[in-house]
Amino acid sequence: MNPAVKLSCLLISLALLSYTVLRACHVPFTHDESYTYLYCSHDSFMEIVSNRTTQVSANNHILNTLFMKLWDNSTGSSEIALRLHSILAHAVYLLFTFLLLKDFRSGFVIITGFILLNINPYLLEFFSLARGYALAISFMLVSMYYFICYMKEEKDRQLFYCMITASLAVLSNFALLNYLAAVIVIHQLMTYLKYRDLKTNFQKSRTVIFTVLILAVICYEPVRKLIRFNCIDFGGMEGLWEDTVASQINVFLYEQPYDFTVFRVIDAFVLVSVIAYAALLLTKLFRGKMQQQDRRGLFIFSTLLLILFFNAMQHYLLGSPYIVERFALFITPLYMLVLVHLLSALTEKGPALKITGFALLIMLTAGMAFHFSTCANLSYASNWNFDADTKKMLQDLEKEKNTSGKQKIKLGVTWLFEPGINFYRETKKLDWLETVTRAEVSGEFDFYYIEKDSQAKVPPEKKVIHEYPASGSMLMK
Repeated sequence: MNPAVKLSCLLISLALLSYTVLRACHVPFTHDESYTYLYCSHDSFMEIVSNRTTQVSANNHILNTLFMKLWDNSTGSSEIALRLHSILAHAVYLLFTFLLLKDFRSGFVIITGFILLNINPYLLEFFSLARGYALAISFMLVSMYYFICYMKEEKDRQLFYCMITASLAVLSNFALLNYLAAVIVIHQLMTYLKYRDLKTNFQKSRTVIFTVLILAVICYEPVRKLIRFNCIDFGGMEGLWEDTVASQINVFLYEQPYDFTVFRVIDAFVLVSVIAYAALLLTKLFRGKMQQQDRRGLFIFSTLLLILFFNAMQHYLLGSPYIVERFALFITPLYMLVLVHLLSALTEKGPALKITGFALLIMLTAGMAFHFSTCANLSYASNWNFDADTKKMLQDLEKEKNTSGKQKIKLGVTWLFEPGINFYRETKKLDWLETVTRAEVSGEFDFYYIEKDSQAKVPPEKKVIHEYPASGSMLMK
């Protein structure tokens, strides 16, 4: 590989990693992060693993909560300390996206593919937040890399690494159970088609069987708790494309004021690219012209399709919702890998297709770079933009407290603000502030911190003393 390609990917990696580190330092702790810290991370190891936490919730992403507990006990409770594992996950993600692309023949494809996989603004958010999604996606890519190595060399060690990291992905976010199931199906089918011998199949499957048994023991209790307390209810009920695919396009667009035509163009492009790659693989398969790059692409494409198929079956058989938004975010890198394989294949065809492939790579890379430049910020997380001003509000509130001469402040809040405010109250030791509750703003308080549309719930004599445009909130007295 040309050293310039490696250097380019390294410089891009350092720039993006710097961005997520800065976000981890500056973006206020969000509702879900704060909820995990307050109601899960202080529990014991076994309580976290079994989801027997203070409040049973799907918010307890097991590995994320354990890391938060570790950092809290060792490095402190600052935002960047509690988010450190997600930053490390970003470094791993950057490394393994490069490793998954490095065998392409064209250095241009490697660099543009690396950019396409790494400058999704919504994806980058989670590498600077203390949630399980960053860990899950990074472990998934590590797992895929080792399975691709296993496909070439069939070393037991490679399959072991694949299954262990797939299991860690599951423990980071249970939605990745669909990924683990897809890898197992592909492995068993691949083994059966190659050997057709039960004894050999069993020997080749020992690592898979061992992993599944161990993971089943670990996951049984937390999953049972989620089902018992009806915590698996986030998602869509319209359809796989309408919910899962459309939600990934929507979150990628990052609430930018684009015309709806942009959504429709991306939606159509995704559909056409998936059909085109399926046709390409089928053509090569029937003609017996599958090369190593095609087999790698087939594995990634099959994994993506199986994940979507399993989610659809869960919906039809169990009534569970289709995965959407951050719960489905792990399918976006899979699609991008499929897209890069398709465009790379085009660049190796005749002149017309070659020009088309390179032109699409240039346009997509330029478009995503421009989009990222309009979305990049150090202020908020898009799913929790209502928390963007929590720290600023608390600073203003402390000034108001000092002016009033009161020793204790009783603050009424809209329920969404409760975890974030209590997080800073605890970690910053704001003893002058009473613990806020989720009981909305019913009752008498010294101050009220609410969303603008909740103003009617506040006693009419209360006046707005501070407004916060970023979060659409206000402080009243």
